Amino acid sequence: MNKRELINLLLYDVALEHSAIVQYLYHIFLITDANITAEIEQIARQEMRHLKWFAQKVVQLGGEVVLNRLEDMIVIGGPDWASMLSEDVKAEEMAIEIYTKQLDMVKDDSVKRLLERVIRDENFHRIEFSELKEKVMEGIVCMQEEPKRADPKVIEVLNKFLQEEYQSIINYLYQFFHSKDLNHRDTMLDIAIESMVHMGKLGEAIGELGGMPDIRADLGRKDRKTMQESLAEDIKFEQEAGGDYRKELGHIEDERVKKLFEFIESQEEYHKHMLMELFKKMRRLTVGDLRKKE
Repeated sequence: MNKRELINLLLYDVALEHSAIVQYLYHIFLITDANITAEIEQIARQEMRHLKWFAQKVVQLGGEVVLNRLEDMIVIGGPDWASMLSEDVKAEEMAIEIYTKQLDMVKDDSVKRLLERVIRDENFHRIEFSELKEKVMEGIVCMQEEPKRADPKVIEVLNKFLQEEYQSIINYLYQFFHSKDLNHRDTMLDIAIESMVHMGKLGEAIGELGGMPDIRADLGRKDRKTMQESLAEDIKFEQEAGGDYRKELGHIEDERVKKLFEFIESQEEYHKHMLMELFKKMRRLTVGDLRKKE
């Protein structure tokens, strides 16, 4: 297996982990028992680490990370919680099978060690999902009553913001993986993590209101831009996002949703501040470099 083939294999693994994360997020949003969702969240966080590790290997090998996902691998499940958890068990079994086959194909010792680590994690996840399914089927976990039905327009607005937060996560992670500046990488990861929190809260609100989350984004390869160009776009995005949340506050009657929008809007404002500070710092460094050359 040559370097290009190894990079393509790792990019497939990035997409596989991304797909698992999306599937588990859907189930977190749709299952209303906090004990179950807490355990699924822990598994999803581990899958995020797997994605990060595979992506970092791609960069180390000189490749470019693309945060695609495998749509046919994302199975939302239903009509009940046990069915959703069954699909999660299958997802882990599929990942174990794929990574085990890759072990025989890969010669790079570092990648082999990573695959072995991930396989151990996925085996543990498979057991955890199986145990959660058994608890549901045995009635140990009580199904909550049917959620209230919200105004479809409210669900539409929540899904719009959910997609925007997901898109911002993809954009910030893309910059995190490809930036060589430590300050820039740190800021991108910080904002991506907070955007994940926003996405989670929006998805939970949709599920609790009886809606279906719609987790979509533009996952295409992004054109290469300078760091300053990317930061300028990011500042504009955060400013517009904060304004959108403020605008919707005047139209939303549900107090829980209003408080959520206020919470996110305040954090978007701080994201803008973080990005502007970084932008100013990058400009000072650029001007300093030009002066040295003169």
